[in-house]
Amino acid sequence: MSKEEGSAVAGAFWANSPVIAITSSWEGKVNGQIAVTAVTSSIVHEIPRLLVGIWKGNYTHEFITNSKAFTVHLLRRDQIKLVKNFGFYTGRERKKFENLDYELGVTGSPVLLDAHSYAECRVINAMDGGDMTAFLVSVVEGKLYDAGPWMTLNEFYTDAPPEWIAEYGEKLSRSVSLSMDNIHNINYSSWEP
Repeated sequence: MSKEEGSAVAGAFWANSPVIAITSSWEGKVNGQIAVTAVTSSIVHEIPRLLVGIWKGNYTHEFITNSKAFTVHLLRRDQIKLVKNFGFYTGRERKKFENLDYELGVTGSPVLLDAHSYAECRVINAMDGGDMTAFLVSVVEGKLYDAGPWMTLNEFYTDAPPEWIAEYGEKLSRSVSLSMDNIHNINYSSWEP
């Protein structure tokens, strides 16, 4: 296998992953973003855990590292406008929760009242990935609103208007350029909660 083939295999994980809205609060402010890196990390169903990757350039990263809590929301395929709201803009310049129904959950993080499902999480460990942080979280609360399928990244690319794809492509290119400067700068020290 070549590096290119390995990259294609890794890309399958990315393309078929769920599109998730991550929300957090800190110092009286709320923020959210879109992510595609979240997987279960425990085989013990009574102790649910997830591993969630958050890019360090996202404003939400600051909220999570300081509050040590966030909510993961699976989105339905018909919620594509939420992807644009949370994924195309920074919360540093825009209030992403205007006109959205939400409440603060047990962790203090926002819980969207219209989603496929949600899991409120507390950070129990973290690993530096250079340009991102992998957060190991304990799920402390959650709800399944809809038993149907959730949106995948492939479905987003299928359903989004062409101008959205172009706009997101430009944003992603800028993010990748910034990541290249940091991806190998990994801090190997232990994380302290």
